[in-house]
Order: sequence, then structure tokens, then C-alpha cells
Amino acid sequence: MQIQTLAIQGLRNLLDCKLEFSPQLNIFYGDNGAGKSSIVESIYILGNGRSFRTARHAKVIKQGQEALTLFSQFSQEQKHQLGLQRFRNGDIQIKLDGEKLKKLSDLSKTLPLQILAPEQFELLSKGPAGRRKLLDWGVFHVEHSFLNHWQKALKVLLQRNQALKRCRSYAELTPWDQQLIPLSETINQRRRYYIEQLEPIYQRVLKQFLPELDATLGLYPGWKQNETLSEVLQRQFESDRKTGFTHSSIQKADLKVLVNEQLAAEYLSRGQQKLVTIALKLAQLELMQQLTDRYPVFLLDDIGAELDLHHQQVLLNFLAEQPKKQQIFITSVHLDPLKSLIKGYNGVKLFHVEHGAIKQQ
Repeated sequence: MQIQTLAIQGLRNLLDCKLEFSPQLNIFYGDNGAGKSSIVESIYILGNGRSFRTARHAKVIKQGQEALTLFSQFSQEQKHQLGLQRFRNGDIQIKLDGEKLKKLSDLSKTLPLQILAPEQFELLSKGPAGRRKLLDWGVFHVEHSFLNHWQKALKVLLQRNQALKRCRSYAELTPWDQQLIPLSETINQRRRYYIEQLEPIYQRVLKQFLPELDATLGLYPGWKQNETLSEVLQRQFESDRKTGFTHSSIQKADLKVLVNEQLAAEYLSRGQQKLVTIALKLAQLELMQQLTDRYPVFLLDDIGAELDLHHQQVLLNFLAEQPKKQQIFITSVHLDPLKSLIKGYNGVKLFHVEHGAIKQQ
């Protein structure tokens, strides 16, 4: 997977531009506030339909404009063209090779991205939604049928919740639970299998950052593990009925990140938690390469954000060892910390960013 060109219009403080990228390493540098993160954000939006920095679409659009427009040429076995418009009212239009895409999941499948950014460094200390999203990103990209099961389960959950508001006995929920339980068990199995494959890679990568830690991964499926989901749904019927909401199922799952058999968020310092998050994402990148021979575009925003020089170098060393099929985008205030990485590549493009203007060096 390689992005060859990207045209950007109407995004934050960036001047409208068309960029041509290296298939290997691309580095954007400049002062804080110059617009470096907005470039990474534009690539992320192109592959996900949304920003990683804000949930408010209007904040991404340049003041005085009604929409942002992104257009890219990329290769994935063959060349493609991808265009995206996001409007202030939240509407979105996406075209792949001239044909409209209706689902953001189709966009994610078309242009897989993995990102490391300061906004994600609280992954372990916040609620389970972010960790579940991280886990499901990995499962989806190595097992595409996972999405179909998840969408079916979500639809059944919504129908079950509607039924809870009008039913009087658990027996009335049987039609939905007969669908929900096997779907949930399949999703749980896929998640567990993915974690089993990810864990040895994660442990090896983490040792490069924090060699003293004994790290493991686990999964909370969304219900108590000493009971079947069928038993839990029956036992919780009254509380579910009172709230009109299903309290236990796959939408409550959580990726458990453990260190010395304790939750990492309770055991580690804030700085160590960031290194664990980095190791998780790098491990996912490597696992996807191994299982699918696909290379998701890797985005690294602000490498100097709260990482000391030693751990910056560990991260750069990992990236330097990536296959040359792996395309990487990095933002940094200064070039000096990246010199060792730059020397290892023949195909490097440097871009200086100043007051929203991007100039290739």
C-alpha cells in the first residue's frame, strides 16, 4: 500500500496543495503550529472518513469554507484514485475510481492506516472503547468476515434493546438472543485468536522499550467469563428491561493490557503507558504484514511528544528495520533526531512546513 499523490483543499490552516510522496519515507518538519499534524490528519481522514484529533467535522474545515476536499492516487497491486469531500453539516462523499463508496468500512479496507499520535497515548487509562477499537482494527484487517459478524450483531443488539422496552418476560427475547449469542461467540473467538497471534510479537517489541516488564494481553469478552452469555442475559433480564439496554455482550468487550499480572494503567507511570501503547501499535503493524502481506500506511505524528531521546531512537530503529514496501509518514519539529533513520533509506522526501505552506526540500 503506497500513497503516491495527495491534493488537499480547505483543511485547517493548510494552503491548498498537491503533494507527491516517496513510496518509503516522508518527513514533514517545522515549528509547532505550522500545520504538520494537519497533513497527517488529512491522510488519516482519507483512509477513515474522520479525524483522529476531533469528533467535530466542522473544526477540520478551513474557516470560511463549506467543505474540505482530498484527492489521492495510490497503489495496491494496481493504481487507484480516491476522492473525499467532508462538509460542515457532516455529510461526506467518497469516490473510488469514479464509483461512490457508501460505507466508511469500505474506505478503511481500501486504504488501511496505522497511526501513532499524542492523542492516543491515554489509551490504557481511559475507558474500554479505545482499546476495543484498537483490537477490532487488527481483527478486521486480517479477517474481513469479522466486520460482517459485528454489523449483524450490532443490528440484533439494537432490535433487542427496542424489544426490552416493551417485553414483560425473558421468553419474549428468545428470537433475538438466538441470533445474538452465536454471533457474539464467533466475534469473541475471532478476537481471542487475534490476541493469541499478537501477544508474542507485542512482548518482543515491548522488550525493546521496557525490557524489565513482564507483559501479557487478555480479553474481557463483555460478560463474566465464569458464565455463558446465555446465562448472563437471562440473569440480567430485569436490569436490562428497566434501562432498555443490554448491559453484557460484545459491545462491552475490553482488551486487557497486563504488566506483572496487573492492569497496566494501575501499575505503570504515564510515560511507561505511552511506551506500551507504542509497542501495541507496532506489533499490530508487524502482525498484519505477516498474516496478509499487506503494508498499512504508517503515520507517526510528533515523534518528540513526551518521548525521551533514548526511546525516540528505539522507535526509529524499529521503523528503520521495516520492509521497504512499508510507507511511513513522520512529523517532527527538527530533523536532527531523524538523521539516523534518513541515512537508512534511498527513497526519502523531506517537506518543510511553515504557516500552512508545504515545500519539498
